[in-house]
Amino acid sequence: MTAVPTPLNKDLKVEVAPLAAHVKRLAAAGTEGVVPLGGTGEYTSLSARQRLEVVECALEAGAGKLHVIPGILSPGIGDAIDNAKAFVAAGAKALMVVTPYYFRPTQDGIIEYFKRFSDAVDADIILYEIPYRTGVALQYQTVDRLADMTRVVGIKACNPDLAQQMRVAELAKSKLAILTGEEDVLPLHVAMGAVGAVISSSNIIPKQWARVLRLAMDGKLAESMALHASLRPLIDAIFAEPNPAPLKAAMDIMGWGMGDVLPPLLPASAPLRDRLAKVIPSLLERE
Repeated sequence: MTAVPTPLNKDLKVEVAPLAAHVKRLAAAGTEGVVPLGGTGEYTSLSARQRLEVVECALEAGAGKLHVIPGILSPGIGDAIDNAKAFVAAGAKALMVVTPYYFRPTQDGIIEYFKRFSDAVDADIILYEIPYRTGVALQYQTVDRLADMTRVVGIKACNPDLAQQMRVAELAKSKLAILTGEEDVLPLHVAMGAVGAVISSSNIIPKQWARVLRLAMDGKLAESMALHASLRPLIDAIFAEPNPAPLKAAMDIMGWGMGDVLPPLLPASAPLRDRLAKVIPSLLERE
């Protein structure tokens, strides 16, 4: 699944037409799903009305073609539930919900948060663990408990601790779908139990990322890693500056204008744009 950016016009207002076109483009390329309003979609910088506008657009464009799983990146339970209910009313069947940050909660507090969310919202839940942004890590026992007592059906794993990834897979992979969120180590995550991915550079080369994933899932790890290594220049460039500014610059270079980013983020620097302009053409030839 592809984490899609939110297009903005010159006044930094949401522009739905480019998003609809891009969702359809990804569907045509064989992408199985899109995730609007993750970090790539700048959830925390948008108003509630803008978030709903993005979700409604993605759901309409992707209807019958791919799964649309909006992100919920609110730290507080009230705002998270309010946004979630609005997205479900618009047609979302599943949501990607980040671990509650800022509070630095205990594991029991995290369980209570997701239990209340699950009880209040009529949708399946994909946990979103990204401790290097939130400061909150999920213990593998917590993931297992949430799979047993809530509507959690999957986890987007962005924890760089590979040992943690293995423990989650050992304990809970029969109960939920492990989805890697780390382009850097995608084949390794699959080797340890991941069955899919939620990533952002697949906005640009979805077919090649699908092949990396398929090779790894078919047990052809050496082939998967070799293809993955050939994508390294793009991975490094896309994350050389805070996401999604480089991604939006890349898509602008490709003629898929997504606009700039919202403060406090800044647009990609001129040197990085030049770097992207050199990296992208050869990869597109293979797409």
